[in-house]
Amino acid sequence: MKKLLALVLLFLLFFAYNAYTYHQLSSAEGAYKLAGISGDEKLIAVYHDENFWQFATYNPKARELKVYYLSQGHPLDFRIKKTKTVKTPLNYSPLALDLKLLEKAPKETPALLFAGKWYTKENPPKSPAVGQILRGYNNKTIRRIALLYARKELWIQTYLQVYGRAYEIGTRDVLVVPSLGSKSVSTLVIEFPTGENNSTRVVYYPSVTVTGQGETFYLSSFNLDEQLIDSLLNVSIHHLTNNTSFAKIESYCFFPNAGLNWVLVKKYFKGISMEEHLPSWYLSRKTEDTPLKCNKRNSKT
Repeated sequence: MKKLLALVLLFLLFFAYNAYTYHQLSSAEGAYKLAGISGDEKLIAVYHDENFWQFATYNPKARELKVYYLSQGHPLDFRIKKTKTVKTPLNYSPLALDLKLLEKAPKETPALLFAGKWYTKENPPKSPAVGQILRGYNNKTIRRIALLYARKELWIQTYLQVYGRAYEIGTRDVLVVPSLGSKSVSTLVIEFPTGENNSTRVVYYPSVTVTGQGETFYLSSFNLDEQLIDSLLNVSIHHLTNNTSFAKIESYCFFPNAGLNWVLVKKYFKGISMEEHLPSWYLSRKTEDTPLKCNKRNSKT
């Protein structure tokens, strides 16, 4: 009898705790408290979809981006909490959010809080003017251009596992914000040389720009021209579909050849951006030939 009572008591405690966390996840303020974000981290973005929340933070001391994921579908379910952290040379401090904005979270989902404003599918974030921005770099020396698209969720680095190799989805030091369903690039990354092994990175988001300097993986460079600009825009227009979960359209050099590569994630499931690896059948990948030639090493702007 005592064992039965103990089991009943444990069940009631379990139910009470899960009901409490389920209730907390019904509001942005409650979910933020459950995330347990440290005081050294600045909140820079929030994403909310059915039964889950994501919080993106930036730690200026550690120079780290972190995404928290919290989900609970039912009061009897266990709460799921995941985190993903990457180092970044980019300064995300200007994107720090006023926590009072959590009180204004819309009831509609999906919803995104970014750069001081809540967005929904009825009022999606306005994508950066990619063509106009790229033409501002025409005839400039570039190390890398990446057009990044996320239909849902906040993304940082993930890998697709294909034939024993891992292809990067997202960018290792950049937060990608979702477009909330519109077929438009939501994040544009341009990297150009500022030293032998260093680059400046400029990231264009809806209504805001983030910059930073640091060591680079892409040591070669190329001269941007109208042909490559048109190719980048053409790939982004023709390959983003309603089924695309994530896309990266990228141009960079490994001397002596330059190419235009694109990778699409064709499927979606809740929490997909928090995975470390995705299987190959989620992938559509292609390298398109271009007449571009890489510059000699160590070129500067």
